[in-house]
Amino acid sequence: MKNTFLLLISFLLSACSSQKQEAPAPELSLAETPAALPLSRLELPVVLAYADIEKRLNKEIGQLLYEDRDFDNNGGDNIKLVVKRTGNIRMSALNHYFQFTVPLEIWVEGRVRSSIGGLFSPQQAPQLTKNAVFKLEVSLSSKLEPQADWSVRTNSIVNFKWTESPVLDFGLVKLPIGGLIEKTVAGQLNKLGAQIDAEAKKYLQFKPLLENYWKELQQPIRIQGAFPAVLYILPEDLSLGPIQPGPNSIALQAGITAKVVLTTDTLLSKPPFRPMPSLKMTTAAEPSVSLMLTANLSYVQLSKLAQQNMGGQTFAFEGGKHKITLEQIDISGLGTTLQAKVKLKGSAKAGLLGKKKIDGTYYFTGTPYYDQVKQEIRIKNFDFDVKSKDLLLKSAEWLFKSNFKKQVEAQLRYPLANELTQLRKTAEAAINKPFSKELTLSGKIQSLEPTEVRLEAKQLVIYVQTSGTLAVVLK
Repeated sequence: MKNTFLLLISFLLSACSSQKQEAPAPELSLAETPAALPLSRLELPVVLAYADIEKRLNKEIGQLLYEDRDFDNNGGDNIKLVVKRTGNIRMSALNHYFQFTVPLEIWVEGRVRSSIGGLFSPQQAPQLTKNAVFKLEVSLSSKLEPQADWSVRTNSIVNFKWTESPVLDFGLVKLPIGGLIEKTVAGQLNKLGAQIDAEAKKYLQFKPLLENYWKELQQPIRIQGAFPAVLYILPEDLSLGPIQPGPNSIALQAGITAKVVLTTDTLLSKPPFRPMPSLKMTTAAEPSVSLMLTANLSYVQLSKLAQQNMGGQTFAFEGGKHKITLEQIDISGLGTTLQAKVKLKGSAKAGLLGKKKIDGTYYFTGTPYYDQVKQEIRIKNFDFDVKSKDLLLKSAEWLFKSNFKKQVEAQLRYPLANELTQLRKTAEAAINKPFSKELTLSGKIQSLEPTEVRLEAKQLVIYVQTSGTLAVVLK
């Protein structure tokens, strides 16, 4: 009888006993591949005003183009010839060709000799001289062809015609001189064309201009507001669309392929500078942007929210037969796995008279995802970690037959509707902002949707994909 009583006491004590349990933390690893950043195409208009090019050409190309003041040179052609530029070189466009118009003045003096029936030698024969001035405008047509190494190729074709045939009037004798001077004039004009090509090549340079813009675009832009953020443009390729000569300027579109990231993590280090690549020529394309936004929630924030929702909450099962209190919850994670470290205390009826105590720290794991319909982050595949489960099977097997983990999972949700609204405003501000005195971003967000959730060492990162248009405007 005494032994039976002792056995009963021992049973009751063991039933009410409590041994604190500490489950080891799960081993988590980084995601195998980093989140992919989409490519965007930014259009950068490039404009070169004809007036600027004209100013430089007129400064470099002199007034006197050709001078011959000797009747007896050139095989004794009896012609003196001076070709001068009388006004400014003007630049315009026709179809896809540039045109340089050069106003010229041609001074010609001709000599006529007569031996009068052989009475005089050619050297002693009487002579008559006459000079005249002719004006004409010369057109040089040129097509501009940028090369892959950023050099520019031009090849001007000279066109001119006399408004009236040049003739020297000696009174009784009218001497047509067109044939005598055209070859010389044409040769000088071809030299002029080559000179204009050489000078234009100096000034029709896109690389220095675009290289400056390329550098400016890589400067991070800090965005103030409800969600302070930093905009990064990470350019990869650069191309030029067809060159469009306009009435007053050369216009072309530079297409920049880039990764565009707007992140609320203002502590990110500045990406390394990427030098400008070789030039690619391409057809014109519509500007579009796939702006990747990142919103970050620190584990401190997530733990605070979870503690507010569940900390100190008691869950009862089987009509109060089993009770468990979630005293503390801490959120962390890595890669694609979120873990919830929970401190649990509770009791469960054990046998007829006793209760079995639960007291320990355990771990849940799960995969966070974005619920598009409810616009919130939720957890799937939520369950106790393997080692936590082994401990609880020994002390609280009933817990796995309850809906405890479902109740915890249901409360681990983070609404994002307000955050997404603020992110949209931040994104709109970021893509409508000056880069410098010359460059301003101009864009519009058309859609915005979270696509991926990643877990870093100290924070949960939400990747938000947007689409829209983005251009770089020159002031």
